[in-house]
Amino acid sequence: MRISLRRGLAFGLVGVGVLAGVVYGVQAPAQPAAKAPADEADVRKALTAFVDAFNEGDAKKLAATLSPTAEFIDDSSSRVEGSAAIGDLLGKFFADNKGAKLQITPEGVRTIAPGVVVEDAESVVTVPEKKTESVRKITIVYAKVDGAWKLASIREYPEEPEVLTAEERMKDLEWFLGDWVDEAGNAVVHNSVRLSSDKTHLVREFAMKREGQDVLKGMQWIGVDPLTGNIKAWSFDGDGGRSESTWTRNGSEWLVRSTGVTSDGDESGATYVFKPVSKDRIELKVMHKVVGNTVEADATVILVRQAATPKK
Repeated sequence: MRISLRRGLAFGLVGVGVLAGVVYGVQAPAQPAAKAPADEADVRKALTAFVDAFNEGDAKKLAATLSPTAEFIDDSSSRVEGSAAIGDLLGKFFADNKGAKLQITPEGVRTIAPGVVVEDAESVVTVPEKKTESVRKITIVYAKVDGAWKLASIREYPEEPEVLTAEERMKDLEWFLGDWVDEAGNAVVHNSVRLSSDKTHLVREFAMKREGQDVLKGMQWIGVDPLTGNIKAWSFDGDGGRSESTWTRNGSEWLVRSTGVTSDGDESGATYVFKPVSKDRIELKVMHKVVGNTVEADATVILVRQAATPKK
């Protein structure tokens, strides 16, 4: 019995969670015990019967594979007790998820007491109609009831979170790519934002002019901090100032908290809120800005995308 393990979209099934994992297609344990328990073949038949009933969408038949006092504990530790209650739970699930299929890769049984066997497994549940799939680690306890093996407990564990690469994380900031300009009073700030060659960072070059004269230039790198997993940015200007900021998504906005030091040695800090208004406009709010002992007034500016300069 074999299962191909495919990572997919986790989903909440019903009420207490679904047998969000008891999926099945039993195969020989990946690491078989040195000596298989005498009852392992009968235990495997019990598991096969459970999975077959699930895949047939037959809640009554499935309940018959459970011990009368069986329990199901989902990945949030919610508990349903009794074969009848578990059958009712799955009956509702089958009604809402036509064609749901179950597969399990067991890891080998362990006898812990006469008539009691435990097995860890990896499970997959798929609902083709909804194009959903869930992978779980589960633990099953089997008990011998009136001479027949039944499933006495099924416990599932939280699905492993999907780990995104730095390149995938940067896709959330694609709205910032391009050339931007904002005008505030007699100052004009140009920003050029590009993706690094390895696609793991955004690189922003900025230049401020006042009355046509260069005032400040610098560079900023935006990427995933390996220490915290948060998106952070590190900025350096041509005069020797530097800053560090943390970027947090809040709906359609990005909250940026920055601290640093100016080229004169004054500590600085500010909160910025970036809000993409359209593909060509970004609203930028600057709040709580402090440089040394000076508190600056809050301000709002609009960054406007500049058309790409035609190549000659």
